[in-house]
Amino acid sequence: MTKEELISAGADYDGGLALCMNNEDFYFKMIRKGLANERFDSLQKNLNDKNLDVAFEDAHALKGIAGNLHLTSLYKVIEAIVEPLRTRDTQTDYQALYCKIDEQLKIFRNIAAK
Repeated sequence: MTKEELISAGADYDGGLALCMNNEDFYFKMIRKGLANERFDSLQKNLNDKNLDVAFEDAHALKGIAGNLHLTSLYKVIEAIVEPLRTRDTQTDYQALYCKIDEQLKIFRNIAAK
């Protein structure tokens, strides 16, 4: 994982690094830990099961993780699903929104695997 790869994927590297006391190894460790969070799988399952209450809790927690890590592009796609889930909107295409989350997640996970 490199600074350049993270920036290219849409992370605010400097902001995330600052929150980790400018310790790049620690920042990278936190990114790996955040991207491995089980709530990503839980969100997908709860959306498939139409359990919008728990899906909201999952998405809200993941938004916080992405925000704290300054993974801005991931944060934005998670944010897009949080608001309709907050109101339990049944007209929203949650699968399409989750696909965008999954795309960004895969990008960052590929970077973190290096």
